[in-house]
Amino acid sequence: MKKSVLLALAALAVGGANAVAQEVTYEPDCSQGLLLNKNKDNWFITAQGGTTLIMAEHDIKAPLKDRWGGAAALYVGKWVTPTFGFRFGANWIMPKGATTADGEFRKMNAGAWSNGYYPEKYMGLGPEFDALINITNWWCGYKPERVYNLVLHGGAGAYFTWKRTWDHNPEHEIGWHRAKNTVMFVNAGLMNNFRLSKVVDIFFDVQYTLIDFKPGADHDLSIQAGLTFNLGKSDWNCPITAVCPTWKYTDAEGDALVAKLRAADHKVKDLEQELDQLRKQKPQQVVQDCEGLATVYYPINQYGLSSREKTILKSVAAVMKENTDKRYVLTGYADSFTGTDEINDRLRQARVDGVYNYLVSCGVDAGQLDKKTDSENLTDLGPQAAPLDRAVTVRLAE
Repeated sequence: MKKSVLLALAALAVGGANAVAQEVTYEPDCSQGLLLNKNKDNWFITAQGGTTLIMAEHDIKAPLKDRWGGAAALYVGKWVTPTFGFRFGANWIMPKGATTADGEFRKMNAGAWSNGYYPEKYMGLGPEFDALINITNWWCGYKPERVYNLVLHGGAGAYFTWKRTWDHNPEHEIGWHRAKNTVMFVNAGLMNNFRLSKVVDIFFDVQYTLIDFKPGADHDLSIQAGLTFNLGKSDWNCPITAVCPTWKYTDAEGDALVAKLRAADHKVKDLEQELDQLRKQKPQQVVQDCEGLATVYYPINQYGLSSREKTILKSVAAVMKENTDKRYVLTGYADSFTGTDEINDRLRQARVDGVYNYLVSCGVDAGQLDKKTDSENLTDLGPQAAPLDRAVTVRLAE
């Protein structure tokens, strides 16, 4: 045991009595990870509109001013996490461009341009489904007070198309009628989102769409603006962590603390002398009779094994495989000072399952292992020692 560790334990012992008298507060800390909200939370409605520029093979023959059409959409969506979400709804476009004399969407009351192409105009309306990725939360982490978010979206859908019809007099337009074709489309875009309040966001969206999947298919670029209305809860639950207050001592208390630390330093020196004497003794085969074979520690809200802990467990596995007549108990712990009972129960079980599975993967007979969880703290030294309570112990079965 290193001197620094011994000093830390001594300081914990000295401060333990004072810690009880201090008031510990519990506050949300989003840097410790995120919890998923309930299914009813983080839904939204989006309405947007703008213009679209068609860029198909024939359409680029039209003058630029005659290629700008209308676009709009209405969606209902949900954020599953601060990074990933989805939306579904209806997408409407009214593109303008150029076509040949026999084009299905040709404007019959307009003549040809000097290049021999005719104006065209049609309307598309249909369902759409998109996936959403909040790039800002992904790269920079979730912050409830953030105003700007960059959102990548992409999806697919279908357009039912309409065209304008005329009677025998090309100057007399009858109205819009369904065309015979229904086309599929895929799109992708970037949404620049600005939070006005917890309820309303405003955004500007740039989107590229490929319509139909065949040679000469239409594709267009749209620029739109819109509003998002958040329904119910729009922020996210963060893990609750314990916050210990800053201690302030009087001169007398400070002198007493220094005296205790000096006494602890003397105790450390005594322990170092005992360790030196133990190092000089001849090693004995006592590992097989050791009740506490190993303890694996974890960071807050984690249950995965680090490379260091795996190295320790490989040594533990070697001892177990040499003593196949012995049984061992694996016990999972989580500190009771942070998190809810439900979260801590899941952490205890996940931690002990991880150690059990790794020992079995190292060749230990599963019949040698018993696993359980303990809702009590491992050390019970107070909230300052909470990191020592996030552990899995490996002990010889009684």
